Amino acid sequence: MSNDKEQFNAFLSDIIRHSDPETQHPNSAKLWEFIRDIGVMRMNVKNMGYEIASKLYDERRASMKPVPNPINIGLLSKLSTQEDIESDWADELKIMPVYHRKFWEYVFIVQAIFEAGLLKQGATGVGFGCGEEAYPSYFASKGIKILATDLDPVLVQGKGWTNTGQHTSDLEKIWKQHLVTRDVFYENVSLKYVDMNNIPDNINGHDFCWSMCALEHLGSIRQGLDFIKNSLNVLRPGGYAIHTTEFNMDDNIRTIDNWPTVLFQKKHMEQLKIELEAQGHSVIGIDYSIGDGVLDKYIDIAPYSVELEGIRGDHISGKSSPAHIKCSIDGYPCTCIGLIIKKTG
Repeated sequence: MSNDKEQFNAFLSDIIRHSDPETQHPNSAKLWEFIRDIGVMRMNVKNMGYEIASKLYDERRASMKPVPNPINIGLLSKLSTQEDIESDWADELKIMPVYHRKFWEYVFIVQAIFEAGLLKQGATGVGFGCGEEAYPSYFASKGIKILATDLDPVLVQGKGWTNTGQHTSDLEKIWKQHLVTRDVFYENVSLKYVDMNNIPDNINGHDFCWSMCALEHLGSIRQGLDFIKNSLNVLRPGGYAIHTTEFNMDDNIRTIDNWPTVLFQKKHMEQLKIELEAQGHSVIGIDYSIGDGVLDKYIDIAPYSVELEGIRGDHISGKSSPAHIKCSIDGYPCTCIGLIIKKTG
């Protein structure tokens, strides 16, 4: 069996090579003629999408006016959209407003906490899978007591998260000096190692909790849904849980499960809603509209902008203007979904 596989791989490599290694003649195999321009087509599509995003970004920045205070918009649990990204939180969070779903997540979570009336001094919150997020620093600047949690560093080894800012091993790594002074940060923020699949019982009584694209890494769709339900245990009655995660927009096809990154679908969210409401909790929304902006219909493909030479940049600092609201993950059309859940009071 192993020898057959090796022979097949060798055959496949031969018929998809650009040219004959000896004669340097172009490959005339029918399969290669069919697929040879796919790489170029991918880059053409990406370049056009990014050019559109760049022009929209420039127009938007030129027309934006500072808004002194956030406003209540009646935010629902929903999918990431272009219209949402065109919001007024950028200056408040000190991040550049680019058409990237990571920016949407930052805005969604803060807007949800604001509308819950909890963006105020004296409130308390718990962040799950915080990595090196800016949230603890921002909330600390508002006088909010935050317990930032992440997986024990011993358990993270080999996952690659420490190289991408998706994990933190000490408070110093999540202190953002452009948002809050060191003294205020350390006065309001503490760190605890927590397995999201096994939340300790001694974390409780908080006003809100959140996670940003972390629960899809818990091993399975069921484990992710169970985490959302269990996260409410850290809240006081009437508290709010706000979570964002990966969402497969096509509910008529299979999805990815039992994998390092799983993809949730509408049917999973609806099942979660039924389970939460059976416990007396309230799910705010859910709006599954994908949006009607031009970038809502553009699905980015790997390698994503921050991985490409020539346009590499930190999407939060504004060094690039990617069109990355929707994207392909292992061939599935995906975006982010944000959930707002109120614990039964």
